[in-house]
This record gives sequence, C-alpha cells and structure tokens, in this order.
Amino acid sequence: MGYPNFKNKHLHESLMHPVDYIKYKKFKGNFPKKYILIYQESVKNYFIKKYKPKKIKLYSLLTIYVYKDLGVVRMTGIGASNASVILEELIALGGRKFLNIGTAGGLNQEGIFVCSKALRDEGTSYHYLAKEKYSYPHKELTQKLKSTLIKEKIAFSEGITWTIDAPYRETKVEVEYYAKKGVSTVEMEASALFAVAKYRKVKIASAFVVSDFLGKKWSPNFHKFDVKKAQGKLIDVSIGCLRS
Repeated sequence: MGYPNFKNKHLHESLMHPVDYIKYKKFKGNFPKKYILIYQESVKNYFIKKYKPKKIKLYSLLTIYVYKDLGVVRMTGIGASNASVILEELIALGGRKFLNIGTAGGLNQEGIFVCSKALRDEGTSYHYLAKEKYSYPHKELTQKLKSTLIKEKIAFSEGITWTIDAPYRETKVEVEYYAKKGVSTVEMEASALFAVAKYRKVKIASAFVVSDFLGKKWSPNFHKFDVKKAQGKLIDVSIGCLRS
C-alpha cells in the first residue's frame, strides 16, 4: 500500500481549516504578511538585540516578534509536522511571504546554501501534494533572496536539500548515495513547508547554514566556518529581502 493510506487524499477538502483554529483561539490583531521562520535560540536573541521587535505571544507554540512590517517566528519544536502546523496558522493569520532560515547537515561542504528543491523523505508533504520526488520553493522569491545575498556580497551556493523525519536514521548508504547525486544538505522541514506553501498558494524560499557535516562519520563542529555569524548575516539579508 502506498503512502498516505487514503489514495489521492490531497485532492479532498479538510474537515478542519487552520482559520477554524484561529477563530477558536480568538487571535485578533493586525498581523504581518511577511515572515522569517527560524529555529535556533541564538538567532532569535541576535534578532531581538539588534532590531528590538514587538513580542506577540499567541500560545505555547507560536510567538511572533514583529519588526516594522514583518514577523519573525522561532520554531519551538522540530520536524516537518511542527513546522507545517505553524506555517498553516501564520497563513491563516494573513501571512503571504515566508523565508525559512535554518541550519542543516552538509553532505559536500560547509557554508550558506539557498535551496533549489527539496527531496521529500518526510511524511507531511504527501498529505498536501501528490507523490513526487521533490517539492519546490517559490522561484521569484528564491531569486530575490539570491540577489540580496549577491548585493550584500555574502558567499553562498545553491543546492538540493534532503528533508527527513528521522535524523537518527540517516544511514551511511543514503548519505553516500545522495552526496554523489549532488544533494547539498539534509534537514527536517523544507520539503513539507514547500508543499504547504504551494497548497495554500503563498510564497516561500529557504536557505541554510551548514552546522555539521555528514561524511564517513558525523562531524558536529567546524573550526573554519562561523555558523552563528553566518546565521546573523542570513537574518539581516532576509529582512532586506522581504522589506525591499
């Protein structure tokens, strides 16, 4: 039997819409239409210290830090399911443009990577889109992110990411196979976020800083590349990208 269990479920209407949850929780206010999604506490702290945003706590999983006309949300959970729920709720609150900025494991080299497409090795995306190998970010927004990086003279590469639900089951044979196929990074959210965005007809692009390396063995530390500094640069670039 294929996955998901119910054939062609992506073609059918949901019983519950995220707008229903927003109404149930009685979230009210003027929320941003543009968002940066982040994952690390250190990145959140960098953003708060530099930009002095307004804090709007909606509930335990969703706090929005508002700077001018955009919001920053730090994911408090991990993985595709958690990230997709938050994206759905932000869309229900009026969000239309999103930059997903995180860290990833590197399969070939360290650095900053702008995602060109995401290999769907997680379960969430298949509830939104038909079964295909990849899901894709918004082309124009991705190009704008790249152009902003170039303008700011920040070195980056463009590459494919592998999105997986089970980081402790990234097998040696898979890592070797995907590295040879030109996959640049591995993480846990991108392919699902791209699927949700396409389904809901909003724009999303994504970039990652390689924080660990998957070669013949796992290497969690880089001594030649400053991950925190690169993340700060990505936040600054993302703000410039969304506000221009």
